[in-house]
Amino acid sequence: MITIFVSTELRESVKNLINQEDRLNELVNLSVEDADAITIKVSSIIEVLPDWENLQPPVLFPSVSYKDKILLGIIYAKLNNYEKAYEILEEYPDILQTVDILNRLQNSVPFQGYEWQFDSFENLHNKAIAFHYGSQNESASSLDIAEAYESAINCSKEKSRRQFTAYHLAQFYLDQNIEVKALNIINTILNECDSPKICIAFKDILCKIWQKNLVVPYDVKVLGELKTTLWECLEYYELNGRMTEAAMILMDATYIATISESFSEALGYISRAITIIEKEQLLELLAQAQFSKGNLLQTWAQNGNPQFYRAAVQSYQAALKTFTKEDYPDIFAEIHHQLGKVYAEIPDEVKKKGVWAAVSVSSFNEALNYYNKIDFPYQFAMICNSMGNAYTKYPAALHTDNFDKALAWYREALDIRTTATYPLERVLTLCNYLEASWFVGNKEEFDEDRFNEMMNVANEIILLSNDEKILNSAKNDIQRLEALKAETQN
Repeated sequence: MITIFVSTELRESVKNLINQEDRLNELVNLSVEDADAITIKVSSIIEVLPDWENLQPPVLFPSVSYKDKILLGIIYAKLNNYEKAYEILEEYPDILQTVDILNRLQNSVPFQGYEWQFDSFENLHNKAIAFHYGSQNESASSLDIAEAYESAINCSKEKSRRQFTAYHLAQFYLDQNIEVKALNIINTILNECDSPKICIAFKDILCKIWQKNLVVPYDVKVLGELKTTLWECLEYYELNGRMTEAAMILMDATYIATISESFSEALGYISRAITIIEKEQLLELLAQAQFSKGNLLQTWAQNGNPQFYRAAVQSYQAALKTFTKEDYPDIFAEIHHQLGKVYAEIPDEVKKKGVWAAVSVSSFNEALNYYNKIDFPYQFAMICNSMGNAYTKYPAALHTDNFDKALAWYREALDIRTTATYPLERVLTLCNYLEASWFVGNKEEFDEDRFNEMMNVANEIILLSNDEKILNSAKNDIQRLEALKAETQN
């Protein structure tokens, strides 16, 4: 259903035009108000408004003098009936080109060799959109895309359309991890914005940037601003019936509440999101929400509530029904990484812990089948570190030392997590390595090699870390080692 605002003098004419088409009146609502929800404004000029609700690819139509065929063709294009739109708009090449761009973007038709026209702001905008979101055999460079957006913005005369182009340029910069440029655009628009719909769109991106840049220890002020802005976006989306966007905001709120250790609050958010997504029947988004719920429950369990481990497994397994190995190998691998950690922690009677350990190893191996050392070194090291941690929790084996295996996995991680590349991650793995080293099967006599290795690890931690808790722990380990050596020499 699309809504069209029609001026008084054309209302009957447009109504008759719609009624002449088979059942088109069931899909088009003629409005007597120039309201926020309209798609097209019709007077002596046909104006297709920017699509801030992401119902179609973000193409802009030029404003043109009213003609029945042009209005009808645009309506069919907005209803995704491109065959009918092409037929009706054959005599109007400017509008037909816009419909063609829309169709190509929506149906992943390549733009290679496409003949672009550069005589209007809308065409420049659409070229930038095609470069950014389109399917091309020879992809445009990042510089090409940014310059195409800037060219469009520089020749725009109408504020809301310029803001629409700026919005997608900000999205592009966010995708390219150039948050500073995205923030400059967002702040500029928010300072001049007088439309709630447009302000919320930019605040939504702002929340994504804030969330992306959260690091431990979390800035309390930023978390507060993030929560407030997310809530503002959520209220707007729910009030205007934009439930998919509301669900996505709830998923973001789940993450923020989780890292703030407000676990009950987070569970409320993700439960609301899942209810909305199930109603909207968005399978991929539902799987993502189940993945988020699994992360929440796993974190909650790790914070002194182990009863939630099994519920986390259920959520992860639900997500795997959509995120299969064949269709989503990266997400499939990451879910199995998390399952490997959960299976290592899940509480159960002693005789069943061995089974859980075997399942845990199997999940880790699934993750490593995709995140291998050569193609994905960072992820490979992260999983190796998790496997080392898991081996310290598995039940004792008859013929092997789990702590010795843990050290082997930590060494794999440390090969990647060098001082030069990942110093913070290296410190964490070194801490794990040092802790596990205390539990490796001890020989009756003093082991000089192990003593020296542990001393070297502890001293490297002190050299690399500024964290007071980590430093104190490493210094305590050095004191224990020195005491142990002194004891054996007496």
